[in-house]
Amino acid sequence: MSILFNVWMLPILFILHDFEEMIVMPLWKIHHHQKLATFKIPFFGSVTQGSAFAVGVLEEFIILLFISGFCQLTHNSLLYLSFVVAYTSHFIIHYIMCLQFRGYVPGVVTVTLELPMVLMIIFHYWPSDVSLLSVVVYLLLAMVIAFSNLKIMHLIMPKIQTHLEKYAKQI
Repeated sequence: MSILFNVWMLPILFILHDFEEMIVMPLWKIHHHQKLATFKIPFFGSVTQGSAFAVGVLEEFIILLFISGFCQLTHNSLLYLSFVVAYTSHFIIHYIMCLQFRGYVPGVVTVTLELPMVLMIIFHYWPSDVSLLSVVVYLLLAMVIAFSNLKIMHLIMPKIQTHLEKYAKQI
């Protein structure tokens, strides 16, 4: 089996993508703060520190490791496919942000490089012997879990940033 079709590829692709965001996002927000202030919804939420953002990334990475491990142990390729599709669907958000910003937005380089790979993974795992209803149920479940978790983490990360800033002042 090609390494591309190994269930551990999803957390690998995720962390490579989020490295781009973690490295570039804080500096990008500082560099473009005036332009970003003109948008109603802040890009990447209100977090400005890479360390607070990294806590959210770590939590999501652990979830993906658990999902990949579960899928490997149970041979549940439909569950794996569903989370690959959920991950891939967030690429659209990066492209929309680029169009709104009219320029580079952190994460867009890796989603562009990863798009052919995730499409190959999706085509590889797309079931031919499973009912469409089962596929749709799994996809909806994965989307709800992924996007609910993302929403929750974007609510929690500013609080994490506040705690990290308080901690830094105590040192």
